[in-house]
Amino acid sequence: MDFTLSPEQLLIKDSVARFAAGAHAGTDVWPKFAELGWLAIGAPDELGGFGGPLETLLVMEQLGRGLVVSPYVSQVVLAGTILRAAGRSELLGRLVEGEERFAVAYEEPHARYDPAAVTATAAREGDGYAIRGAKVRVLDAATAGTVIVSARTGDEISLFAVPAGAPNLTRAPYAAEDGADVANLRFDGVRVDAQAMLGPLGGGLALLEQGLDHAVAALCAEGLGLMSLMLEATVEYTKQRHQFGVPIGSFQALQHRMAEMFVEVELARSMAYLAAMTLEDRRDDPAARKRGISAAKVQVARSARFVAQNAIQLHGGIGMSEEYKAGHYFKRLTMVERLLGDTDFHLARYVAHRGAKTEAAPLRVAEPAPA
Repeated sequence: MDFTLSPEQLLIKDSVARFAAGAHAGTDVWPKFAELGWLAIGAPDELGGFGGPLETLLVMEQLGRGLVVSPYVSQVVLAGTILRAAGRSELLGRLVEGEERFAVAYEEPHARYDPAAVTATAAREGDGYAIRGAKVRVLDAATAGTVIVSARTGDEISLFAVPAGAPNLTRAPYAAEDGADVANLRFDGVRVDAQAMLGPLGGGLALLEQGLDHAVAALCAEGLGLMSLMLEATVEYTKQRHQFGVPIGSFQALQHRMAEMFVEVELARSMAYLAAMTLEDRRDDPAARKRGISAAKVQVARSARFVAQNAIQLHGGIGMSEEYKAGHYFKRLTMVERLLGDTDFHLARYVAHRGAKTEAAPLRVAEPAPA
């Protein structure tokens, strides 16, 4: 397989890398994302969109390397994929232009990441619906102008676009372990009109699962960037730290350990690219798509744990300090492992779809750049 990036993909990668290398902590990066066109990745051509899962991988890998903790996955990849699949170009256009942000509220207490475990309801009232229920761990809800919420309409699940300031919608924000924006939401008879429904009646679960798979693939790419940087920082540190008059990187035992870390990073890289290609080539095969995405999430999480733990150990005491970057990368990798389904959830989902019959088709890879 030829994984050579096209000139356009190289431009995306280089521009994100330059941005991620700058000072961005504590700043609102959204206007810059809109200016550089990154909000349009994956959108239809008529909205000025371009690229797809592979371009998203390039963006997220570099954002991970720079530890840019942004709402890109939740508000562009997850929400954007849902809006695109639902055919709501008027809402997607506002997202692409940076005019409005969207949060997705799908997880409920005791659901354990399962998007089908929905008890919230949307009852028909007049010409609209009244939504009742609670959602937990809603990512980046504080800056969202619209919340995409899943609710049962009878026996099926539908999605609704609810204004964040709607009456009877209460929000309980809190900070995640790495400082990211998270909130619990409660809907006490929130009324919306019929146009608020995204997609067909009862078609919300398929839309939600498609969006979640794209978001999980993006998280895999972010995890790849995080652990790549941790490996490089570890190798550099062992060249500078001396013991017994020599760099500790000259010790054979530590060289073996860093070699193992390198192998895990490359394994994670392979699975992150597999996830991106699965979204492209298995888009019409939900079972194969779920298998591929869950397999990637499991391996990236396992590799991330190995790389992060060994990076901290090889750094010694400085790796545990707040002043050094290794600990902050470790916290973010820990969050990536748990976001949108932890290892146990995705391992179970992989097994559940392992026996599904699918038609074999060759995976497509990026075209080589012209000579």
